[in-house]
Amino acid sequence: MDYRGKTPKKLGMDWTENSRDILAISAKNIKNGRLINKDKAHYGDENLYKKWMKDGDIKVGDILMTSEAPLGESYLITKPLKAILSQRTFLIRLNKELADPWFFYSLIQSPMFKMKLLAKATGTTVIGIKQKELRKIIVDLPSLNIQKKIGYYFKVIDQKIRLNNQINDNLLAKNIYLIMYLLLFAILYFQILFVGCLLRLG
Repeated sequence: MDYRGKTPKKLGMDWTENSRDILAISAKNIKNGRLINKDKAHYGDENLYKKWMKDGDIKVGDILMTSEAPLGESYLITKPLKAILSQRTFLIRLNKELADPWFFYSLIQSPMFKMKLLAKATGTTVIGIKQKELRKIIVDLPSLNIQKKIGYYFKVIDQKIRLNNQINDNLLAKNIYLIMYLLLFAILYFQILFVGCLLRLG
């Protein structure tokens, strides 16, 4: 799927900018295999979603890939996600009888695939790739059985990375809390000292 050039205005509608509505995923929201900056993204209502996503919903196993600015960032859909496929983003839907999503997702992040992607890209200031050029890229796939075995290990590694990131985020939050606690304690301590000095002076 590729909705390049589509905007709410062209559909006679507009973004709601309400984070409780449906997220619109653009190239700005995909980085290092993660969805980022969702607080800065656009959002649309159900009516906009139905008009926009006329080719169907995003499904588990689909891969989102940025077409430019930046080129080649990707995100694997591992759980149900209702979202609007917005600017500079392709949706790749695999034939699961031929390709395993985890294996293919890892493959397109490899340096070899990135080189093939750049070879088909155009532009000077902003490098991007068109859908018809993306379709011309040929990749070699082992048997589906081997793909599944390799894909499983990539999945486990990815899950461990996510877990470590969560632990790091929790540690950061705890450290911030500790710093705030110590700062508050210091403020109270010096206030007590100051009041004590005033009492003695009085």
